[in-house]
Amino acid sequence: MSHSEAKLRVLTLVHDFLPAHVGGSEIHAAQLTAELARRGHAVRVVTTERDLSRPEGSTRRYAYGELEVDELCHWREYADVADVHREPLSAEILRAKLREWKPDIVHFHHLAFFGPRALEVALEEGVAVTATLHDYHLLCDRATLLRADDSICARGSRRWRAPADACTDCLLRYPRHPARSGRAEAEHGLEAALQAVAIERRALVARLLARVPRLISPSNFLAERFVEAGVLRREQVEVLRAGYPGPRRAPRRSDPARPLRIGYVGGLYPSKGVHVLVEALAELDPARVELSIHGVLEWFPEYVGRLRARAGPNVRFAGRFDPLDIDRVLEPLDVLVVPSLWYENMPLTIHEAWRHSIPVVASDLGGMREALADGGGLLVPPGEAHALAQALLGLAADRERLHALAGSHPVVPELSEIAERVERLYRDVIEQCATARLGATHAQR
Repeated sequence: MSHSEAKLRVLTLVHDFLPAHVGGSEIHAAQLTAELARRGHAVRVVTTERDLSRPEGSTRRYAYGELEVDELCHWREYADVADVHREPLSAEILRAKLREWKPDIVHFHHLAFFGPRALEVALEEGVAVTATLHDYHLLCDRATLLRADDSICARGSRRWRAPADACTDCLLRYPRHPARSGRAEAEHGLEAALQAVAIERRALVARLLARVPRLISPSNFLAERFVEAGVLRREQVEVLRAGYPGPRRAPRRSDPARPLRIGYVGGLYPSKGVHVLVEALAELDPARVELSIHGVLEWFPEYVGRLRARAGPNVRFAGRFDPLDIDRVLEPLDVLVVPSLWYENMPLTIHEAWRHSIPVVASDLGGMREALADGGGLLVPPGEAHALAQALLGLAADRERLHALAGSHPVVPELSEIAERVERLYRDVIEQCATARLGATHAQR
């Protein structure tokens, strides 16, 4: 077997995991890791779970399909933003896992509850590392580039360093910030002290990411934010969208005699903009349009309660679904709506809809705009319920246009194709990390 064909030991690290947590990063990490296992590589998943009934730092092992998962128990309710990126307990438990299993490479999918220090631990242990950037967690304390009042923030660029662009309003949410804890920095002003914390975090991230030879971003938009923020070089980033299992279906004609069947699939919390979609439906005749909402109803009960209070008779709350059931969820739909209010990276649901040749109506923002640049649906101004209502009404009235949009989507990548490209990236990263270690050894002599 040649070096290029040698099977690898791959550890996938992600903050949350299936089946308890259903989100884009979790689903992609699971699908990619399972495909790598099918291709003959030895794989394991390390994740976390907040569980006050178990000792903090304890681990349990469980199986998700063919995947072996090590779940680290945490009790995290952060009092200080510094705790978010230091995370000594999780990092040292990861060190023990690396020494036990001895992977060739660690693929970091999300560092929440592990902290960027986990990258350093892997490098200290001589393990090659790469990462997929699923959101803005390493740039933004809220991971979404949204301000504390949920308005869109421009802090993904170098301008964030200006005093007026400090992260003060978001960092104030921690109960132990400098002014409250009596730190010396607070003597120079709360805003300056909080900005210093943000600068410290950004500097740590930049220092660690500089040591990662290659990373993956599913969108150019996300990659550009990291480059503009000064924490990555453009040549470090490979833009690579997720791959998708399952059949590719031809466009189907929508019956104009029945209501337009609209679907939302995803998280039910404010930044996803589901309330904007519900408000848009309230403007429309129930005989013309109907909406089914698919997502976990229990995670944010107050928000879901507000959605239910606003919803009319043409809105159905379908609740949670198994990701393996996505074809059943999407099959009846005429349109998928992605009404997010933040700079989404590259939502999986857009491409899942296209796999079924279902057109998408999405917010004209971030990775959603990038996804729809070559067809497959319509863009609407984010947060504008009336504009969304008019776009949906137009599709309900013109099913020929709907059918044309259904046939205009870009090609949806196969999971096997993406896994093959990730394999090549792994081998490249392993070689570069080995060369860097050799160079460091020679430098010390």
